[in-house]
Amino acid sequence: MLFAIQVVVAAERVHWYGRFDAALEVSQRTKKPMLVLLVTKECDACRHLLVKTFGDSQIAHLVNENAIAVIVTKENEDYPIELLYSTRFPTLFLLSPEENFMMEPLRGEVDKALLRRILEEKFSNER
Repeated sequence: MLFAIQVVVAAERVHWYGRFDAALEVSQRTKKPMLVLLVTKECDACRHLLVKTFGDSQIAHLVNENAIAVIVTKENEDYPIELLYSTRFPTLFLLSPEENFMMEPLRGEVDKALLRRILEEKFSNER
């Protein structure tokens, strides 16, 4: 008799906040930087970045351990649009708890390996 063993792999996912103000409050309380992903609803590159790049368990772990992640949509405008302005989507910002830029925004699709290197460097500098 054969026994089927189902293996469930619990891949880590990024824990996204859906509101900028809530993420900012947690960022300030924990002293962790904010990783802000600005997207639009009809953006294929945005969906690809969320699924393929942020779906990578190593990137998700890196983000969850070192930052407060928030995803905001341009259409909602419930974020400081004057600070996080972009005409190209997706755009990724890394902000200090004081809302200062910690790097130049990354616009458009970002390669997993490149994003991992950038985040590792930025987060290691914060320790």
